[in-house]
Amino acid sequence: MTVKEVADNAERHQRILRLLALIRSIAVQMQFQERDAQESALHLAGRVGAIGRVALTSIAAGTDLESLVLDELLVHRVHRSGIIVDGPEVRLNAKSAELVGLLIHELVTNSVKFGALSQSQTQLRVVWWISGPGDSRLHLEWGESGVRIPFGTVRKPGFGSQVVKRLIASELHAEGDMIFSNEGVLCTAEFPVSEALLRYE
Repeated sequence: MTVKEVADNAERHQRILRLLALIRSIAVQMQFQERDAQESALHLAGRVGAIGRVALTSIAAGTDLESLVLDELLVHRVHRSGIIVDGPEVRLNAKSAELVGLLIHELVTNSVKFGALSQSQTQLRVVWWISGPGDSRLHLEWGESGVRIPFGTVRKPGFGSQVVKRLIASELHAEGDMIFSNEGVLCTAEFPVSEALLRYE
């Protein structure tokens, strides 16, 4: 076995261990969500599926952020106007792609059920940009507007908030927040480029 083959095997082994640790972390976080067993199983299956889709991406090539967002919308059969997905070409490394993919999955799922993607004549903007050039950072923003919240409905932070405030914050040294308003959800996340990106242009 060549040195390169040994290194490739070690990298694959580390990625498998990281994926298992991430799934375990998801399961631990989910125990604090008040759901019955069937609903929990469906949510866990969706989250593991989101991670799996990203995990199939080549480690060497990285994961294109725009494709990651569009693929998740496609999985949920979202085909409509009023959606803006825009930003420079960036390729996420394996670790950040898995976590950002999980976050986008949570945001899309929530939006399809309760937010901008559940109603007509609403707007959704998913945008990202790089700040720098010193301490370069990747900024990601998911913003909904025009959502009509039924009177008396209280939208509480759920698993998506845990992803952005705990998982991504701890694993990628990121900062983020999720705000629920009468217009919809505003989620922001900010990552050090050195932690999140394989390449950007």
